Amino acid sequence: SIAYLKESLYLCKICHHKIFNICRLYHSGSVWCTSSHNFFASNFNTDPSCSLTCFQISRLEIKMKLSVATLLLTLSCTASAANTRGLKGGKKKKSTASAHNADYQDHYLVGLLNYPNDAVPDELQGHTSGTYINGMGGAPFDYVPSVGFSDIEPAYNDNEMAHGEYFCLSDNGYGSSVNSADYALNIIRMKIQKPFTYRHGESTFETYTETENLNTAILHDPHGYIKWENGADIQTAYKVPDATWSDWQELRVLTGRDFDVEGLAAVNENLAIVGDELMPAIFAVNPTTGVVLSPFVRTPDIDAKGKFNGKFLSTRGDKVHCDVSVLEANADDCMAVDSETVEASEYRRHDPSGGYEGFSLLADGSIAAFVEKKSGDSSLGDEPGTRVYKVNPGDGTPANPPSFESFRGFYPLELNNGNIADVSAIPGSSNLVAVVERNGFPSGHMWPAPVQPYNVLCVVDLDDLDDDMVMQNKKCILNYHRVSDPWDVDGNGIFRYAQTQVTNEQLIVVDDYCVIAGTDTNFPWTNQFGIDSAPYLQEVTDTRFMVVCFQEPVFNLAFDLLD
Repeated sequence: SIAYLKESLYLCKICHHKIFNICRLYHSGSVWCTSSHNFFASNFNTDPSCSLTCFQISRLEIKMKLSVATLLLTLSCTASAANTRGLKGGKKKKSTASAHNADYQDHYLVGLLNYPNDAVPDELQGHTSGTYINGMGGAPFDYVPSVGFSDIEPAYNDNEMAHGEYFCLSDNGYGSSVNSADYALNIIRMKIQKPFTYRHGESTFETYTETENLNTAILHDPHGYIKWENGADIQTAYKVPDATWSDWQELRVLTGRDFDVEGLAAVNENLAIVGDELMPAIFAVNPTTGVVLSPFVRTPDIDAKGKFNGKFLSTRGDKVHCDVSVLEANADDCMAVDSETVEASEYRRHDPSGGYEGFSLLADGSIAAFVEKKSGDSSLGDEPGTRVYKVNPGDGTPANPPSFESFRGFYPLELNNGNIADVSAIPGSSNLVAVVERNGFPSGHMWPAPVQPYNVLCVVDLDDLDDDMVMQNKKCILNYHRVSDPWDVDGNGIFRYAQTQVTNEQLIVVDDYCVIAGTDTNFPWTNQFGIDSAPYLQEVTDTRFMVVCFQEPVFNLAFDLLD
């Protein structure tokens, strides 16, 4: 009976049925899909809803065997509920978190959008940029280009979410603190709306729709809040590319040498918390004006029990390790330090590209802050997952800056994945979030590639931890490389779409059904496959967005998505 149950669950999963929905399975006609190791081989037919070879099992036979399956599932679910929900009689166990949690849900592609790299607003015109990237993409530029976005959050009007409008946080520039000292950090208020009619009346629309920039806020620190513990100041206090930056020097504009901004949690139109990865740290800004509202706050280290231990994380790009006299003489002489310098300091060493990729405001007003990874030049490699902190956003005043309230637990990545790409809260929830994970980069279009890209959207319960503080209730519901396109909204005659950009660093859950997923282009290194031409090559090297909706309200709190 146990062997039969395992096989039946496997087959049921292939058919995209809910594994535990025994009644639906029985009443749907008892249709099962064959696997490569099927154990019945008679009465084959094709089930169009499954698109796989299927066979019928007699109702008597399935009734007998499912009665055993139902009993086993009932016992299993009862024990599981007691363990995960802390019910009386349940005893906490070691992690049941799996390295493979795929249970892809039925969905459809609504459409594609792009924000061109050359869509440069007036605020970013007339200022030299790209002097550190050795001519790539035609640099240096007489403007600050769009380099993609590292987070997306709802925009607000009078503390109410604005329909179809979002705050998009620029990346730090050209990829690292070493080459981005002349990139002005910014937040763009973006209108993202896509025409879609379920092909009503055979209506169709353009493949890509350009998003609209409604406002550009350049991050700047007029009050001088941003200072490092050793007395170091921001880049524009020491050096700018040329005289075109004189106005930005006076404004104290922040650059990609100061922070690698990856996370954004918008509280309202006048307060947002930014998550950085060069230290990593957090600080408050006004997302509409770009004014910095607080000093930065460093990420606390934890002990074996998840308690703050008095130390803080730091990286090679952290200015605290620079000699201020060197910065004053020529800031370019301390763009980064070596790992040994960080290791010998009072800080805990972490990778300079491993900060707050996942950063989202929850219903209780706190922020779920996901550290991107534990790999690279990091001393966190032996931990059971990536760290997640609970952040209090404060009120946007220097007296009440954002603060780290506690350590929430470790997030376990899927098999072969190594990075958090972004996080978005499930609307109305204080413990459920959607997470995008990713792995590496194909590095060209010749197969076999060094890495097969793997981007998946998962949902996790932040509060359901095992004894090792690992989040154990997780389900992955969408693979970015197998997006269903039943209405052929991209007009290519193919009913499947893949969002292949490795840096899919924008995610927002819009409502009970839909998400927007966007890219960070890493301009000018945008052509990840190294191809010379394609019908939409420009659009896929721009910042691009896909809108995907699920057929069921999977993000409604009443929908029983997680086990």
